[in-house]
Amino acid sequence: MPVAVNTGVVDTEARLSSERVVDMDPKIGLKETDNAQFMTILKNLPSTDATQVEVRWLEDQLFPNRTTFSASALSGATSFNVATGTGVYFRVGDIVYVEQTGEKVEVTGITTDAIGVTRSIGGVAAADAASGSTGGLVIVGNASAQGADTGTLKSTDRVLGYNYTQIFRNPFGFTGTDSEIALYGADDPEREAAKKRVEHKRALESAVWVGGREFTSATPSSKGYMGGILEYLSTNVFTGFGALSLTGFDEKIQQILQDGDQNKVIFAAPKAARGLSHLFDARWQSAQNDDVLLGAKVSAFLDGAYGERLPVIVKREWGAMGTGGYGLGGALFVIDLGNVKRRPMRNRDTKLLPNRQGNGEDKVVFDYLTEMSFELKNETTHGAFFGITG
Repeated sequence: MPVAVNTGVVDTEARLSSERVVDMDPKIGLKETDNAQFMTILKNLPSTDATQVEVRWLEDQLFPNRTTFSASALSGATSFNVATGTGVYFRVGDIVYVEQTGEKVEVTGITTDAIGVTRSIGGVAAADAASGSTGGLVIVGNASAQGADTGTLKSTDRVLGYNYTQIFRNPFGFTGTDSEIALYGADDPEREAAKKRVEHKRALESAVWVGGREFTSATPSSKGYMGGILEYLSTNVFTGFGALSLTGFDEKIQQILQDGDQNKVIFAAPKAARGLSHLFDARWQSAQNDDVLLGAKVSAFLDGAYGERLPVIVKREWGAMGTGGYGLGGALFVIDLGNVKRRPMRNRDTKLLPNRQGNGEDKVVFDYLTEMSFELKNETTHGAFFGITG
């Protein structure tokens, strides 16, 4: 066979393609990064191992001392109608402050949600009071006569909270041959393990926010579903919020900050964070590179009601999600870190399990596995906004 001859200068195209070393960047670009900030924080908060597929906790609170009018009360009225279910807050002899007028009254009797009262205790005369959000009724203490008995005994009932453990899995594998061939960048098992670690953490993060609480009994294949934050919130959930306004947002955030620990954090979709930064320009402080909260990068701080400095963490991945209804693209959560807890199943916290292939299979299979549950106590100490448009 004749020998191939090149006449003249040899350029790159005269080379055999197999002869040329490929100029390949050893680092493979990954489009998404690890944005599971809440899971990072939960990992650094105290946790308790779960020992059953159902985890339980008890909640309690101080005896309520405030309610509202359910109907207007004229200056000559000798009874007040209060919000449904709140008549039980009162005892005979309670002194009640009427916020609208400054008048004090004494409770003389209770019939379901109507309280009998003696008007004008002290120096403020009886006056008309309207129902609605203009002011409520505050129990300022109980006045007992000398030598009187204890009166009616009342205390709050404890509330049972519960959730289920859910098994999260992210498996991956390769043929025996594919796991041994030389590749650009890291070897495939190593590279895929790094991706699956982020994907697994992302799944845990999503479930902690919007997972549904359920348990299906089907021996031997029963299945638990872990309820997330939204499953437990009811009091401070504001939908269809629209454009942020100073008075509208401030009023709601003050309501959320009223109770619980002073250790609250804002998690906001990019659109909601942008609205906050424009609206509260004088109270918005950009974070520094070293501002970290329990391992998670803080995006900014917002000075809110009660003089609190609230860390703001922007959930970048929510920016690609919908903004209608309960869409996370227009969402903002306020979370009390003192009332949340991760509950991994004993000996089944996040692990990368090797050698998951069947006997005799020419494969290499790995499995990221976590079995965990989640606690959210005292739902009134948290809050959520949806439908923020900027």
